[in-house]
Amino acid sequence: MKKRLFAACLALMVTSSLWGCSNKPVNEPEPPAQESAGEAGKEDSKTEDSKTGEAGEKIVIHLMSQTPRSGQGTEGFATGFYNMLDQWCADHPEVEVNLEDMDQTSYQTKINSVCAAGDIPDIFMLKGSWATTFIDNGWVSDLSGGLDADPAWRDGYIENAFEAVTRDEKVYGIPTQSMATGLVFYNSQMWADMGYETFPETWEELLEAVEKFKAAGISTFVLGNKPNWPAESCWMSTLGDRYTGADWTQSILEGSGAKFTDPEFIDALTLFKELNDKGAFNADINSIDDKEEDTVYFNAKAASIVSGTWFIPIIETTAPEDVKNATKLALLPAISGGTDQQNTISGGPAWFLSVGSSVPEEKRELVMDLVKTLTGKEQADITASMGNLTAWADPTYDESKVSPLYTEYNQLMKNAKTVRIYDACMPGSVIETINVGLQSLLAGEKTPEELANEIQMEQELLQ
Repeated sequence: MKKRLFAACLALMVTSSLWGCSNKPVNEPEPPAQESAGEAGKEDSKTEDSKTGEAGEKIVIHLMSQTPRSGQGTEGFATGFYNMLDQWCADHPEVEVNLEDMDQTSYQTKINSVCAAGDIPDIFMLKGSWATTFIDNGWVSDLSGGLDADPAWRDGYIENAFEAVTRDEKVYGIPTQSMATGLVFYNSQMWADMGYETFPETWEELLEAVEKFKAAGISTFVLGNKPNWPAESCWMSTLGDRYTGADWTQSILEGSGAKFTDPEFIDALTLFKELNDKGAFNADINSIDDKEEDTVYFNAKAASIVSGTWFIPIIETTAPEDVKNATKLALLPAISGGTDQQNTISGGPAWFLSVGSSVPEEKRELVMDLVKTLTGKEQADITASMGNLTAWADPTYDESKVSPLYTEYNQLMKNAKTVRIYDACMPGSVIETINVGLQSLLAGEKTPEELANEIQMEQELLQ
């Protein structure tokens, strides 16, 4: 998946703060003064967080976040998340929130180690790809009851928002942010010059367009697959699902019958190879990287690029004015012979807010209320108003203050169904086999059947 999306800060600074519920206004952009870890957390956090409010004592809730509080006021999600935290604290003077906020690299190491040691926070961020481990180890609580008690909260998210953290119809996390990796960004002027007022809606129409662009010496799509993940994350995660459906992917993850050698997955590999064989992509597909592909698109050497939501702000800040104004969004066209669900796109929430399994019953109601506040519509509206993507289906914000592509994306996703991004849910060794194999497939060095067999062999080594 997009590596720069998860790029971590080099400095591994961990800020730990313990503060009471104050009356700080929710819209105050500057975060409150924070105490250092040494000043605020000298006592053992597990012991302190277990207090539930004896006479005169505040109830303590331990919250761990991979989003630094320093981003409040400048970054969309950080502002929405911490503004709502401040508001909740102001409304609950009987509670102290013990916050540990840090960068993603530090967080990913710490949350796994503290949970393994049995020091599970009351509320923490859960990465979707960790869900099976955290659920199987009993580190997270089932949140289904709280969601069912508030249908407006439960039903306010994009379709399939809870898929990554749902097991046996139990939900173990609430989505915070969302993303998509299979978006078509196309230069509407270049397509109009070829006779297309909108992006093709069927695969047959797309193949016709490929011939027209090829005759004009223009690539229909630019793909920089040198780092080997773009072909899988931005293309195959969507194309694969168009043939296999979501149940197949779930079966692969569970090891319950589906195989990469199944005809439908081979069909998806074949379709992708044929698109390349027909000249839809640039000739140096495996020689340029994901940043260089952006430049090709900006220079109008390619009419389209399939990328992720991270490309929206890049278009806004980097693209030439004429390209920026001409860029529109679309889904990949429907495929004949695939599943009945063709309005799919690889994407969905990557991070979720979860409740630790050791939260005592007497403070669970407070914990759930805080989780709802941190993930609900008000948070989504603040996040969206700063041009950041949310998992909320219909956030409210001033469209004049954000990129037009951001608004277009939100409109597009109302009628789209997100499906699993392969590299966000499958084992690393399987993904590496897919990624490297797709390079060979696109170079004509492997057949779809050969690649499918290699992936399946790696899958079976893990079972």
